[in-house]
Amino acid sequence: MKNKNLKRILLSAAAASLAAVMLAVSASADEYARARTYSGQFADVASGAWYYDSVAESYELGLIDGKSADSFDPDGSLTIAETVKLAAVCNQLLSKGAVDDSAFKLENPANWYDGYVAYATQRDIVTEPYENYNAPATRGMVAVLFSRAIRGAGVTPAEINTLAFGDLSDVDTAAWYATSAYRLARWGIMAGDENRLIHPEDSIKRSEMAAVVTRVIDPSVRVSLNGNAPAAPDASEAAPASSGALTLYAGTTEAKALTGLAGFAADIAVKDGASSVASNYSLELVNELTVERDNISFQLRNGSGYEALETLRVQLEEAAVGANGSVVRPGEDVYTKINELIYLWADGERVTISGLWYAGHDGYTTYAFYFDEALDLSSVSRYQLVCGTPGTDTLKLCGMDDVAALVANAYGVQVSDEIAQAVAEAADPAVTPDNTKYNEAVAAAKSTAAEISFEYEADRCCILYGAGLYGTPADDYRLLFVFRDGTSQTVYEGKVTSIRVNSAGSVLYYNTTAPDGREIQHGINFD
Repeated sequence: MKNKNLKRILLSAAAASLAAVMLAVSASADEYARARTYSGQFADVASGAWYYDSVAESYELGLIDGKSADSFDPDGSLTIAETVKLAAVCNQLLSKGAVDDSAFKLENPANWYDGYVAYATQRDIVTEPYENYNAPATRGMVAVLFSRAIRGAGVTPAEINTLAFGDLSDVDTAAWYATSAYRLARWGIMAGDENRLIHPEDSIKRSEMAAVVTRVIDPSVRVSLNGNAPAAPDASEAAPASSGALTLYAGTTEAKALTGLAGFAADIAVKDGASSVASNYSLELVNELTVERDNISFQLRNGSGYEALETLRVQLEEAAVGANGSVVRPGEDVYTKINELIYLWADGERVTISGLWYAGHDGYTTYAFYFDEALDLSSVSRYQLVCGTPGTDTLKLCGMDDVAALVANAYGVQVSDEIAQAVAEAADPAVTPDNTKYNEAVAAAKSTAAEISFEYEADRCCILYGAGLYGTPADDYRLLFVFRDGTSQTVYEGKVTSIRVNSAGSVLYYNTTAPDGREIQHGINFD
């Protein structure tokens, strides 16, 4: 979700009184335990109004109260806070099957909605604080919040409406809410009017919100764009993959030891909406690698003892300039910074990046790279990705020869000597640099028994950190520089607690533990 300037509209919090309702996630609304009975007590909800059933059902499910005992105020607006509360509650109902009020409680909150903000933030429903939680929520905002709430609950609704991007005439395909709006329209949750108008910039009405929340919880009342008739998906059929997003790799939440800090890479095939990893480098350190029509995103988790991919984390966040996507580099810097940190090919075609956004959460950070031009996800059968600066020789050792070759010819990338020599020879057979001594020295340092935890190839040298270098014991840790003339230098002997290279690729930082238990940071300029 973005606009042309990558402006991220960030949401939070919610409201609308809620009774604790026990629900079975796979059941229809008729099987849910109703909190109460609606008997037409809202005088301003006419029995013939299009929203009558939605108001009645949302009330009975305990999701939305009236403004008073006998008034619902169907044309009234909802605040962002009220909307996010409903999204958070629906996420819990879909994922847990019941509402646990304790999940939304904070000790001494400054605002009534803070607990819902915290819950939603931890689950990526809300990505950053919103300036004014009491401002009216727009329908575009609602699409984003509920798309995240549904997907975050692990639910994949059936797409009962076939819509290509551009079919919704009032949704700019470049708008920040576009992907989410199309998801909800395809799912029959926010179907729009008979002219396929979603009205994303309008404030959402209470009657419209009643329809949204009941359709989220009850698939049987979702609507088709063909005459707006109810269309219940067949639960026995697998829901088709959403054309709005594709998970390339889900990952795991298990802690990982220090490894692959320079980056990760993957060669991924896609067939019939399902992905399979053909080969990869350090992909196990990444979570939720997802491609959408306008971006590719992934998560890096914290708390693994040694921080997995810490060098990449620092490089990415320096390239983005500013925490949580609040600032992105201007266009003239994008291609010299961000496009040197991520290389993505869709069926062999390089995808250039227009900006990098990221958001920190408890335990992980989400990074999203936005494309210059949107992808047609339905037509792509192969994705090849390199993020960070793993050497091309390393990629080849991992069986990623095709990816190494693509990197070698990509704009602005620093390639390994082996690949650089091959490219140079192809252009001019007279160019034959001799790196035999260097390659032999690196190979000798790694040995067959070495456990390499960090490797970075610079112009001047190769930096290695790990145990068992040169065939030494498995508990013998050292930090080593191997220079181009084949000589080497041990910089530090012993374990480090963290290690990274700055975004410019000129300074190595590593931390060690002092006798008093505190950490000491060391810096070496190797440029």
